[in-house]
Amino acid sequence: MRLVAVLLALFFLSCGESETSPTLVERFDALHQADPSFGALDVEGVRRLLDVAPGEDSPFFMVNFIRYRENAVYADGRETGLSGREADNLYGSQMMTRVLPGIGARVVFAADVDINLQRSDDASWDMVAVVNYPGREAFVSMLESEEFQEIVVHKDAGVADTLVMFASYLDLEQPEDFLALDLASVPMPPAPDDPVTAIIHLYSFREKAEYPDGRPTDLTGKEAVYLYTSNRGEQGVADLGVRAAFWLEIGGNFVSDDRTWHEFRVNLFPSRSTFWQVASTGAEAGIIHRTAGLANVYTLVTRPLLNEYGYREP
Repeated sequence: MRLVAVLLALFFLSCGESETSPTLVERFDALHQADPSFGALDVEGVRRLLDVAPGEDSPFFMVNFIRYRENAVYADGRETGLSGREADNLYGSQMMTRVLPGIGARVVFAADVDINLQRSDDASWDMVAVVNYPGREAFVSMLESEEFQEIVVHKDAGVADTLVMFASYLDLEQPEDFLALDLASVPMPPAPDDPVTAIIHLYSFREKAEYPDGRPTDLTGKEAVYLYTSNRGEQGVADLGVRAAFWLEIGGNFVSDDRTWHEFRVNLFPSRSTFWQVASTGAEAGIIHRTAGLANVYTLVTRPLLNEYGYREP
C-alpha cells in the first residue's frame, strides 16, 4: 500500500524543505521501490525537484494528462462496478476536500478532453488537470502519511496511463484585465451547444527548426513556434475574444516516457465556433513555422470544468 501511495502522490502534492528537516531526497528514496502501473516514474526528475537548498523552496505546478481505464481495477482484487473515471474522481474529490487544503495546494485547472486534435503518437487523453503546490516539504510528508495511502488506491485503479510534469509559471506580460471580457459582445459568443473552449498545447521544441520545404534557417525550434504565435496576434484574434489563459514552462517529468517537454499552454476561445474559424486560417499565420519548430506535440480541444485563469466579468 505504501508503494502505491508514493507513486501516485506525484499527481497532486508537493512541499518545502526546512533547515531542520531530513534530506528530502533520502526520504523519497526510502519510499520509492518501483514504477506505477500506468507509466514510468522519472526518479532522477523527482530527485532534482526535491534537491533544493533550505530557504530556496518555492511554489510550483504539476501538469497531469490522464487516460482512464474503461473499468476500475484495484490492486487488492476487490470487486467494483466503478469505471476508471469514477474511481479517479473518487480520488480527486477526497484529495480536494481532505488533503490539498491542509497543505496549501489547490487544483487551478481541470478540463475534459473532447478531441485529441494533434498528437505525435497514438495517445488519447481524457482529462487534463493542473495543481499548484506551495513547496516540497508538504509533498514528502504527504507521501509518508497514512491518510493519503487510504486515498491513492482509487487513482491506481482508475488511470490507464498518464503524463505528470513539474512546471513553473510563464509571465505573458498581459494587461491585468486581459481576461475580463463581455462574452456576449464577441462575434461568436458561447451558447449551450457551443461552449467556451480551452485549447491545450503541450510542446517539445526542436533544437533547430526544420522546415518541411527544406529552407535554410538559423531559427531554433522555440523561435520558429513563437514566430507563428506572434503572427496569430497580428491577425487580430484578440478581437474575436481569444485569450492566452496561462502558459507554463515544463521543468521535468515525474511520470512520463523519455521525451523532454518544454511548454504547456491553455488558450481560451469564447466558443467552439471561434476556435474552428481561427484554425481555418492557420496557413495565413504561417503555421509552417509551428510545424518546423516542434519535435513533439499534443493539441487538445477541451471543456474547462475548473479554471482559475478563465474569462471574468469586465
